[in-house]
Amino acid sequence: MKLSLELLHKIYDERKEEIEGKLQEFKKVLAKPDESIFEELVYCILTAKSSARAADRAIKSLKEKCLLLHGSAEEVEQLLVGVLYAKVKAKRIVKARAFFSTRNGIEIKSRLPSDPHEARAFLADNVEGIGYKEASHFLRNIGYDGLAILDRHVLRGLSELGVIGDIPKSMTRRRYLEIEKAYLDFASRIGIRPEALDLVLWSAKTGEVLK
Repeated sequence: MKLSLELLHKIYDERKEEIEGKLQEFKKVLAKPDESIFEELVYCILTAKSSARAADRAIKSLKEKCLLLHGSAEEVEQLLVGVLYAKVKAKRIVKARAFFSTRNGIEIKSRLPSDPHEARAFLADNVEGIGYKEASHFLRNIGYDGLAILDRHVLRGLSELGVIGDIPKSMTRRRYLEIEKAYLDFASRIGIRPEALDLVLWSAKTGEVLK
């Protein structure tokens, strides 16, 4: 079903409590230990071109085997069942862990700029496998505001609503920022805050409200 503004508001009204509850959960994440923040980063590495559910299952398996914080790339890869590009992503997880590791363990929160745009650029520049979309996803999931997560579901919704034209086949940083501005302007115009709009668009295309 093609998305319309009327349908968008209908979905938001029907799922507002669930959506706002999910956003409140995100706001609490930054109070958790850095190991939990790293878990969210790994989740966003895994969801690139893979399903959220496969990524979630992989995270649970890695935690159960105590491999999320200590496993080699080969050990991590074995548990990425159902995740596309498992070998590549396992190596990226281990590299990200090394980047944020100190004598005291994983330290992410103290190294992230408080400004969401600066934090996104820092992640995209320093963490392999994290581009602007994945960085925006991660930051939203730990409570940052004001960023657009331009995945295929959101882009399709924006195209159907006439916010953008054709969905771009590739995404440069400049193009990402252009579409993000259109997204943020649209959210302001229709009275749904950007973080909620992302979940509404995702829900419209998948029928679920996931992180």
